[in-house]
Amino acid sequence: MDIQQLILYALGFVATAFGLYLIYIGLLGFIKRQPLLFPSYHYMSFMFSIFLLLLIFSFLPIFESQTYGNPLFSIAPFVNLAMIILLVVMLRQQMSGYMVLGVYDDTFREALTFALQKLNISFQEHISKIKLIELQADLQATVASWMGTAHINIRPSQHAHYAKSIATTMDEYYRGGSVKVNYLAFISYLVLGVCVLILIAVMVFS
Repeated sequence: MDIQQLILYALGFVATAFGLYLIYIGLLGFIKRQPLLFPSYHYMSFMFSIFLLLLIFSFLPIFESQTYGNPLFSIAPFVNLAMIILLVVMLRQQMSGYMVLGVYDDTFREALTFALQKLNISFQEHISKIKLIELQADLQATVASWMGTAHINIRPSQHAHYAKSIATTMDEYYRGGSVKVNYLAFISYLVLGVCVLILIAVMVFS
């Protein structure tokens, strides 16, 4: 088995695991019938692994004499390298945060307010962030209501552990009562997961 085959097997394994993970999250949302919260590094780790393997694979043809002079093979690896550097920057910023699926603007805001009040964290809302006064930190909360997704993160990073407490309390809020659920996020995860598995199957059997 040469290095290219080994990388392809690893890429197929990671992509299959990623597809199954997406399907699991999508199904879990329909089973629980409530918004879900989970650490961002779960999703980001899969993305990083896939891009890293693609980057390694894209550099291999450069060292083969028959493709070395082809401009396409010469440029593509560096495009992948730029993409993975961008991904690493995003990964560093969001690794300590939490993703929220199945929410609307109002259900996300209600759960976040509930969590901050229950944890006795005084806060002040601004346009682009929530100031956590006593912690002297900023809670960055972004919502894409049309997709049913949201993300929370705390800066500076030394206060990042509070994100876990906030996420846990938000999950308690969602489990404690009847909350309107935006199922589009779970449908998107299911469709994407199935598409990933189909793509892997086509690559294996073609």
